[in-house]
Amino acid sequence: MKKLSLSTLSICLITFLSIAGCNKKPVEAHSVNPAASPASAASETATPPTIAATPAAPTAATPFDLDSVAMTTVNLPPFPYVDYPVTLDESYRSGLPPTPFDIAYVIAGNELKTVEGKVSIRHFPNNPAKLSVVAAQRNYDEAIKALGGVKVNKLEPTDPAFIKAQPGGLETLLGKLHINDSPRSDNHGLESFSQYLIRTNKTNIWIAVIEENGGITTTLVTVEEKALEQSVALIKADAMAASLQTQGHVALYLSFDTDSDMIKSASKPVVEEIVKLLRSDDKLQLNIEGHTDNVGSAEHNKTLSLARARAVVKEITDKGIAAARLNAIGLGAEKPLQDNTTEQGRAKNRRVELVKR
Repeated sequence: MKKLSLSTLSICLITFLSIAGCNKKPVEAHSVNPAASPASAASETATPPTIAATPAAPTAATPFDLDSVAMTTVNLPPFPYVDYPVTLDESYRSGLPPTPFDIAYVIAGNELKTVEGKVSIRHFPNNPAKLSVVAAQRNYDEAIKALGGVKVNKLEPTDPAFIKAQPGGLETLLGKLHINDSPRSDNHGLESFSQYLIRTNKTNIWIAVIEENGGITTTLVTVEEKALEQSVALIKADAMAASLQTQGHVALYLSFDTDSDMIKSASKPVVEEIVKLLRSDDKLQLNIEGHTDNVGSAEHNKTLSLARARAVVKEITDKGIAAARLNAIGLGAEKPLQDNTTEQGRAKNRRVELVKR
């Protein structure tokens, strides 16, 4: 191995101090070392089995213990906490403005965990930033750890047993983690995936550093956990009736547990209003349509949307409405209301519609 010169060591030190972040400017870029370090490879050898191996069944994930990560004492810079490399020209910086509130997925231990809050997703190509895959990954690792972050994922998203345990399989999993799938590659284009957690006395901050597209691109996903600030008023039964009369349908934004048909308690008052609507007009018959965004496979989304529509029907019939008046339909992502290329659009597309029969 070649020895680094004194000047090279100085550049590395200056670069690290830059990326670790001063908090004087909200958008000040944190520098990343353009010099690549050789990656070390580890290998394991296994004793050949004496009989044919049976594929392992998916292993249940062990719940991650948040308390295993100490709270940071560092004065953190503004959201999203780490920035693009200073060596990267503005024209190569891509990503949408932060979403004030959305669902995100993180890998904690060997668990795919759902979190909610403020979300930022950014991308940049490594070459124009004068970074190798190793340099980009290691510099962000140093910077995040300097903020009190801890790497918490014990496996890669492409781990076969982990994939088997996820509803919808690999395609759905990669979509949830904002990883672009490259099916022609054995590792689906994923060079490295590092999930970090920074705990404060107010919130949990999750930062994923993803080296993808065969090492061409770095993706940064930052989530600052927070509760939803309710901004949508409850749609009353009379408003539903008016919309059904004039438009023949009404879109409702019920909250479900992630990737589940379990209706959250916050949405139960909406179901009560549907019941009132049906009681006020005993001849009214409705299709209950479930809709999703386009994240994940079409088959999985259709199955999930049907399960959610059936869950709404069950809630209604449990309150005394005849099942013959209702019909559950799952349409998945077939009828979007808005463009699925934005987080805001996908949120609008995740809905349940009442359609007059």
